[in-house]
Amino acid sequence: MARKLDFGHIRQIFIGEDLTFRIQLVTKDSAGADVVEGDVSGNAYIMTIKKTPADAAALIDVDTAGGEITFANGDTALNELSGTNTVLAIVLSDTETELITEDGVYHYDIWRTDAGSESLVAFGTITFSTGVRTLP
Repeated sequence: MARKLDFGHIRQIFIGEDLTFRIQLVTKDSAGADVVEGDVSGNAYIMTIKKTPADAAALIDVDTAGGEITFANGDTALNELSGTNTVLAIVLSDTETELITEDGVYHYDIWRTDAGSESLVAFGTITFSTGVRTLP
């Protein structure tokens, strides 16, 4: 089941900032409680960021093949469920976030891309702000 997660509305995210997003892959048990999907490190994933979902071209694309998406253990100190390799650690470099050219709300999705198992795992918005350093 895909999770809707929005970023940047509680803690500002700045254009030109190095970022790491942690997204734990969970599903629901028969009682409706979150449970980890298990070790996902054998799977391939891609994250795409666009100004609007209908835009033809992505502003940022990162994936497991390029090394920008790696795997981490669940960390209960971060309000995650414990589990080995149950978290996608998505790294966006300052060079990548500088591809965002103006303040505002952007849309992203994360897909599992393994042949025969393609599925949306997370989606939502990221609000980017301009810092003084990145102003023209």
